[in-house]
Amino acid sequence: MNEDEIQLVTRIRPDAAPYDPEAKAAARRGLTAAAASRRAARPRWLRPRTMVPAGALAAAAAVLAVVAVPGGEAPRGPERQAVVASPRVVPVSASEVLGRAARAARTDLAPRDDQFIRVESETMYGAFGDMDAASSGRGETRHLYRTRRVIWKSVDGTREGSLRIEHLEPKAYPGWPIPQDAYEAVGTVDVHRLPVCEIPGHERTDYATLKKLPTDAAGMRAHLYTGNRGGNSRDEGAWGEVGDMLRETYMPAAQRAALFEAAATIPGVEIVGDAQDAAGRTGIAVGRVGPDGVRQDLVFHPETYELLGERGVVVDEKLARAPEGSLVASTAELSVTVADEAPEVDDERSGCMG
Repeated sequence: MNEDEIQLVTRIRPDAAPYDPEAKAAARRGLTAAAASRRAARPRWLRPRTMVPAGALAAAAAVLAVVAVPGGEAPRGPERQAVVASPRVVPVSASEVLGRAARAARTDLAPRDDQFIRVESETMYGAFGDMDAASSGRGETRHLYRTRRVIWKSVDGTREGSLRIEHLEPKAYPGWPIPQDAYEAVGTVDVHRLPVCEIPGHERTDYATLKKLPTDAAGMRAHLYTGNRGGNSRDEGAWGEVGDMLRETYMPAAQRAALFEAAATIPGVEIVGDAQDAAGRTGIAVGRVGPDGVRQDLVFHPETYELLGERGVVVDEKLARAPEGSLVASTAELSVTVADEAPEVDDERSGCMG
């Protein structure tokens, strides 16, 4: 017991008999000897090498944990040392999340020009039917259609690809009943040819084309704001282009890092916090609200900051005609690999591969 503790006990129990002066002196001598013994026996490798900033100490204190020993016994030996976990610093801004995503973009699949990028994903989007009430008797319909997709895209954009679509159980668009015809395709699988052709107003997103884009944030930002991207503003068009360059394709690492850095400079982009992708994986999201009252989010892994998917969340009930906070779109990128061939499709139906 040290001097402060003795004084504390004295204040709490004023009726207790005072400590004998000789007893207090003996206690001090014992404590001093014990402390000196502990300092002499402490290995040099356990001593801190550098000073730690006060802020870092405060963060570490928040996650301090002590090793537990079965049976309630006191820890012995090295286990007596408290274990301090590395503090997980939660991002507080969209630019911080996108900056971490940019730094995480270090690896590249490095496919050959004669190969294919194979992307497997799960999607959920809104399906809108603006029916003539006089002829159909149903009026307007809305529901959320869900699919599992696998796409094969030529690396250099010169070879025909394929698209496999499995139709999943639909979900209700918030506040709207599911129309009966939304169930007709459930359980069926469509396979389509993807011939090489130009789509007006749509930029190619094959690997070889994306690899020609700038590798610095300023250059990539200029690209995002070049031309007519659609939307009500240039900022909206730029944010939409970010998603277009990441969806069902594979962007080379250098360009991917530059894209995330450039995206952080788009006005209106904000951090969202906890979010889930279409596969139910929890991440952290950044997004921007569109003119339809829906915020378009990019969802990242909370530790690796790899892109998990996208989602659309209602923030303006009047504009979106759905309750605030409703999920009206969601995707999940399940896998991205390289394939030597794309499945051949004997089907007259086809769509362009941009």
